[in-house]
Formats: sequence, structure tokens, C-alpha cells
Amino acid sequence: MGSLLFRLSLPAIAGMCVQASYNLVDAIFIGRGVGPLALAGTAVVFPLQLFAVGVGAMGGAGTASLVSRSLGAGDRRRAARALGTLVTLALSAGIAASFLGRLALLPLLDLLGARGEILPFARDYMGILLFGLPLQVLGLALSSVLRAEGNARTPMNAMILSAAVNTVLDALFIFGLKWGIAGAAWATVLSQGLVAGWLGGRLLSGKSALKPKAGDLAPDPGLAGEILSVGFSELAELTAASFMVTVVVRSVGHYGSPLAVAAYGVVSRILSFAYLPLFGVAQGLQPILGYNYGAGLWSRARRAILVSTITAGGISLAAFLFMQLLAGPIFGIFTGSPAFRDLGSRILRTMTLGFFCVGFHIIGASLFRALGKALPALFLSLSAEVILFLPLVLILPRFWGLEGLWLSHPVSDLLSALVTGAVSLRQLRELAEREKTGS
Repeated sequence: MGSLLFRLSLPAIAGMCVQASYNLVDAIFIGRGVGPLALAGTAVVFPLQLFAVGVGAMGGAGTASLVSRSLGAGDRRRAARALGTLVTLALSAGIAASFLGRLALLPLLDLLGARGEILPFARDYMGILLFGLPLQVLGLALSSVLRAEGNARTPMNAMILSAAVNTVLDALFIFGLKWGIAGAAWATVLSQGLVAGWLGGRLLSGKSALKPKAGDLAPDPGLAGEILSVGFSELAELTAASFMVTVVVRSVGHYGSPLAVAAYGVVSRILSFAYLPLFGVAQGLQPILGYNYGAGLWSRARRAILVSTITAGGISLAAFLFMQLLAGPIFGIFTGSPAFRDLGSRILRTMTLGFFCVGFHIIGASLFRALGKALPALFLSLSAEVILFLPLVLILPRFWGLEGLWLSHPVSDLLSALVTGAVSLRQLRELAEREKTGS
């Protein structure tokens, strides 16, 4: 089980880390080529980017769960129909979100807190990213489907190539052509389009375990409902994260300066990168757990959960130590200003005080998605971002200002781990009981 999880998780981890490198590389080039105010602009629009990822992740997670369970039950035709339904849903959602986003861009940016010196940077950056939104949503969704059929290598390779292209284009557009923050946005759009094209070509090439037909693109209402209900927890989690980033950014603007907003934006990118290995383990768990659960192999399903929980716990502990001990050098990659580096490293250390336990929560939420249990998955997804974190982020800054804002993160991490433990143990007991009775 450990080697199987490793084989499926490692490509997912590599691919997702490469995907996150878009934001990191953009931030490095923007910070050194444009300046801190431009970084603040990207920090303000980060919630909109998270929401876009959530739309793709919703379709991908719901379809991946359905595909892996269908393959485990030997129903390949149902799995192929689910893929066709996903493609239509993803493109429709991406186009609609792109269109509506451009119509309401300025009111959205005002709501997110983009004002004064920050607004022009945020407007230019997000206005361009919206053009590539349909391809971004489709690429994220197709990645999950390929991993669900056991092919984690193709999404990884596509993302590695696109990240390399993004880095080259960032350097060309920002430093060579002097396009500023717009150059970073265009580099990201073109690179994300490459991912969608590659993965779509793979699924249509006949080499995939799924064999979609043209008629499968007509959405199946029943499958669409299952995809959306199971994947909704993923959208809810990322939408909640997007909402909370907005609340935090506005609070930072209220209690601090534009420089503090820029520092928080960098720290958010570092944290999003640190989370991705944990999401990779969760994605590696998904096809294993879904297949064995669908086939009635309760012992293997339970063992998959235990091994992935231990793995994610080790990764989150290592990331915690890394960020605590090397916060200064990590943040220094994004700036040449000693004062900005010192501010950012202090924020990074404080916000990651509870990071050692976040792997446990991520696996707990993802296991219910893999089993097709939408309500527990939704509850655990919202517990970390809304139910626990929101009261903390509204109350603690009233007493300790910015320091209270940063402390809200580790306190929420610790509490959500306790809640996840209570809910997940019940599921493990259920699997153990089924194993004993053979039902």
C-alpha cells in the first residue's frame, strides 16, 4: 500500500508543485522586476484565482471519485460518460466565469480591497488572467481524471513543461519586452493553455483507459448531479479559502500598510506551495480508496487511509520545520529589500506555527470525497476555513492588531485537526466493522 500510494502521489505532488510555481515565479519576477506595490496587487486578486481553481477542482474531484469507483466496479462506459460530462461542464463554467468576471471586474476589485496605488496593478493583472480562465478550469479538471484512472505521469509532465514555459515567458515579457505585471499575466495564460491542450489530446488519443465518444459530451444529468454534489466540497473549501483571503487582505489593509499587504501576498504564495505536497498525497489516496471501496475491499481501503495520514503528517511536520528555521532566506527570494524581508519572515513564522498538523485535516476531508460522501466532506472543508477561522480572524486583531491576525492561522489549524480526528475515526471504525462482517 505504501509503494502504491507513493507511485500515485509523487507525480501528483510534482505536478501540483509545478502548477503552484506559476504564482511563485510570477511573484519572484514581479517583486524584483516591478516592485512591492505590484506584489500587493497580485495579493488582492489572489482570492479570484483561488475561486477559479475551485471551479476546476470541483469538477475534477467529483469526476475523479466517480471514475475511480466506476472502474473499480468494472463499468468503463459510465466512467467515459462522466469524462464527457465533465468537459462540457468545465468549459461552460470557465467561459461563464470569465465573461461575468470581466463585466464586474472593477466592483470585484473594490470588494477585494484594491484601492489607491494598488488598483492599477490588480486591474491589469486580473483582467488578462480572465482570458485564460476556461482553459485553466479545463486543465485542472482533466488532471484529476487522468490521475483517477491511475495515470499521474501525464499531468505531471504537462505541468512541468508549462512551468518551464511560464518561467521563460516571465523573463521575456517582464525584463525583455518591459510589459510589467501584464507580462506575468500573459505568461501564465499561455502556459495554462498548454496544459489543457496536452491533457485533452491525451484523453482523445485512444491511449487512455477511458474511451469517450462524441456523444458523451452531452451532459448526463444524473452524472452531472453526482459530479457536482461530490465535488462541491472542493469548491466550497477553495471558495471559503478565497473568502478568507479577502477578509485577511482587507484586515491587513485596515491594520497595516500596503507593504504589509504585499508581504502577506508573498506568504500566501509560499503557504499555497507548502500545502501542495499534502494535496498530492490526498490525490494519490483518491483512486486507491475509491477503487477498493467500490470493490468492497474494506481492509485495503482502511489501510490506504492510515498510510496516507501518516505520510501527510510527516510532510506537514517537515514543512513546518523548514519554514520556521529558514523563513528569512525563503522570503528573501522575492525581494532585495532587507526591511521587506524581515517583515515577511516574521509573518511567515507566525502563520505557520500550527502547520505540523494540517496534513491530518487535508487527508480527513479528502477521504470522504473519495468515498462519495458529500456532506462529511463539505463539513470538514468548511470547518477549517469558515467555522473556525472566521471568528478568530474577526476577533483576535481587535486585541492584538496585525499580530492577532497572523495568530488566527495556527489556532485554526490546531482546532480543525481535532475536529477532523473526531469525524475520521468514526469512518475508520465503520470500515473495520465491515471488514469483520464482510458486508
